[in-house]
Amino acid sequence: MDAKCPQCEKAAILDDEITVVKCHFCGFEAKYDDYLELMKERVGGMVENFNPDKAGF
Repeated sequence: MDAKCPQCEKAAILDDEITVVKCHFCGFEAKYDDYLELMKERVGGMVENFNPDKAGF
């Protein structure tokens, strides 16, 4: 299964046991639980930087 790499944003691979995420592009590797925490932090940063005053919102 594919996952988004938190470092290079390309497709990383989630192993069949759903325990490890590895990116063959940049060498990123993390346990799945650690990967989820990294992605939660990224989403939190996106929410903090959201500007609803932009045109179209």
